[in-house]
Amino acid sequence: MKKNSIIPILYEDETLLAINKPAGKVSVPDPNNPIEQSVLGLVQTQFQEKGVKPYLLHRLDAQTSGVLLFGKYSKNRTELEAILTTPTTSKKYVALLKGIPQGGEITKPLQSRQTKELIPARTLFHVLRHFDLFGFPCSIVEAEIKSGRRHQIRQHFAQIGCPVVMDPLYGDVKFNRRFRIEFHFSRLFLHSRSIRFIHPITKKEVTVIAPFPPDMMSFSKKVFGRGNELF
Repeated sequence: MKKNSIIPILYEDETLLAINKPAGKVSVPDPNNPIEQSVLGLVQTQFQEKGVKPYLLHRLDAQTSGVLLFGKYSKNRTELEAILTTPTTSKKYVALLKGIPQGGEITKPLQSRQTKELIPARTLFHVLRHFDLFGFPCSIVEAEIKSGRRHQIRQHFAQIGCPVVMDPLYGDVKFNRRFRIEFHFSRLFLHSRSIRFIHPITKKEVTVIAPFPPDMMSFSKKVFGRGNELF
């Protein structure tokens, strides 16, 4: 396997593994991306020699980076998939927003993935830092989703007038164009930063943290003068 095709492993035990998904890779194959170009295919190739065929427990949008969980053996699938629906599981994201959101919770209903009807959705957040960019107030936020609607973080922040920077669907087109040119940043500024859960097999608490990728670190260095953290 080519070195640039190797997916970083953040956590692994006998039944479960977590990877640091790179931006620009689809989680699963689609009509435009064969399985060997998807994160699922790449991870399965990495584990092929070990006789393991990992499967996804959830997904991230192609342009979102960060923590992504896989199961290793089908016999544990039901137990492991429950990680993502258990109320005690905490999944946190870091995003750059155009605007500074107020309060700490968004509860606007969003469409169901299956029926398209509006159903409850809840996003918790807190502002890590705020600053001006191109004369506009911006902020870096940590968000935690308490429901699993499609594009939940992206839709919720756009609905309150604080879209995720570089969002091609819900974002500010003019601001995004200038951001792309200034920072050579070509994808959604959203990172699945961490997940904390009780392991359904070992019953121990597990915390997985994904380092910020190089494009976010480059932005941080240019704006804040440091590249090791965003805040």
